[in-house]
Amino acid sequence: MVESENTADNSRLWSTGKTLVCLCAAALLSVHGLAESPKPEAKKPTPPAIAMVLPLGVETGSRQKLTLRGLNVTNATAVRLTGLTPAQTAEIKDRGAAPKIDGFDAQRVGDQRLEIELSLPANTPSGTNIAVVVVSPDGDSKPFPLLVAAAGQLIGEQEPNNGFREAGALNYGKTVRGALDTLTDVDVFGCELKAGHTLRAEVMADRLGATLDATLSLYDAKGRLLTSNDDAKGVGRDSLLEFKAPSAGRYLLAVSSVTEKAGAASVYLLTVTTAP
Repeated sequence: MVESENTADNSRLWSTGKTLVCLCAAALLSVHGLAESPKPEAKKPTPPAIAMVLPLGVETGSRQKLTLRGLNVTNATAVRLTGLTPAQTAEIKDRGAAPKIDGFDAQRVGDQRLEIELSLPANTPSGTNIAVVVVSPDGDSKPFPLLVAAAGQLIGEQEPNNGFREAGALNYGKTVRGALDTLTDVDVFGCELKAGHTLRAEVMADRLGATLDATLSLYDAKGRLLTSNDDAKGVGRDSLLEFKAPSAGRYLLAVSSVTEKAGAASVYLLTVTTAP
């Protein structure tokens, strides 16, 4: 029995000894800085992100003012235009917080703004080959497309045009800068078509960062729906409508919103053409 008790005591002593050794080793490591907890990784800088550029579209040959909305854009050192030869930059005129847009969070519409001015050469090709990039110490933003139009191509929407009786006139080949200011706003445009001619109407909004999810609807002179389009293939949430007129006469084209949202960013560009 004595031998068994001695064996148990020795076992406890060895166990206690091991614990003491471990504690002493840990203390020594701590003193010498060898058991320090890993340092947290340094926070990576967040590059700027462009949400939209307003108003939609820029014309060639003249100096224009634009508002760029986005995230982390106010520390910009430059605003560069890509797709131009030679390379060109826009002038930053002001910066600061962007006003809130009801119904949308900052991730979608941005919470900061840059006021910029730019001038595109008269020979700049029309289309979306030009993009704007915000340059900052935290990195560069992804290129954001701008619609470039020839001088005189962009025209303002004429209000009131909220119903069939107030339909605004369409100027074929021009591009209308429009906006749906309220939840119930519908923009209506009247046009004349010849028998057998095809009308082609296209809205650009989503592709240029606007919040509007537009629908195009075409009616006859009596207000009967002939055709409509929402989210045309290949153009995101934008609309594209084509219609061959069975007879000559007056037709009515309406731009409306699919969602129950409207406001400062519910803007669009509408281009309508007709051909045999």
